[in-house]
Amino acid sequence: MMAYLYRHIRLDKNEPFYIGIGSDDKHQRANSKHHRNNHWRSIVSKTEYKVQILCDDISYEYAKEKEIEFIDIYKRKEDKGTLCNITKGGDGILGLKHTEESKRKMGEPHKGKELSEWHKKRISEVHTGRVVSKETRLKMSEKALGEKNCRYGVKVLDSTKEKMRKSAKRGELNSASKLTVADILKIRELNKLGISQRKIAAQFGVQKTTIASIINKITWKHI
Repeated sequence: MMAYLYRHIRLDKNEPFYIGIGSDDKHQRANSKHHRNNHWRSIVSKTEYKVQILCDDISYEYAKEKEIEFIDIYKRKEDKGTLCNITKGGDGILGLKHTEESKRKMGEPHKGKELSEWHKKRISEVHTGRVVSKETRLKMSEKALGEKNCRYGVKVLDSTKEKMRKSAKRGELNSASKLTVADILKIRELNKLGISQRKIAAQFGVQKTTIASIINKITWKHI
């Protein structure tokens, strides 16, 4: 993974106040105001700042080494320096573990918030083409099981179920469907004539189980 090292400089004092690492091609992390700590937000609320890329197109391991070096040069506020970094670098936010109380406080301001169309589009663009490894998918699945799932115990209202049912695209309106209404009627007619489900499936290029579901009105029951 290639990365870069950046710093934020407050213009009222012309001094660095944050050192960070990014790994995106367009330096979006360096220019982003999202996912910053409260001290960083407090500084930015009082003054303008500029972004400076210190090292670009370097390995992530080297970027971590340089982050430690630069944080040690300017030092954090708690070490009598100017930086608002929470850690001493090397792991950055990846090595930071929030307490349950911190997670709760960070989550509360976002409860019930509706994402704008612009934000939805940006999130979609970030994830487009992203390949998730099998190991990551397994971890995500495990975190969503039982009581770990944020929707655990939530009961869906009958009115909501009805809306979901009505909004679901059925039959040939569903882009994933290989069959049409005419095909369904023909399949059921062939079944009444005694043609085996296997032969019908071969004729329409679908699985035998698909034919069985159609005949028994498990699927396409609206026809």
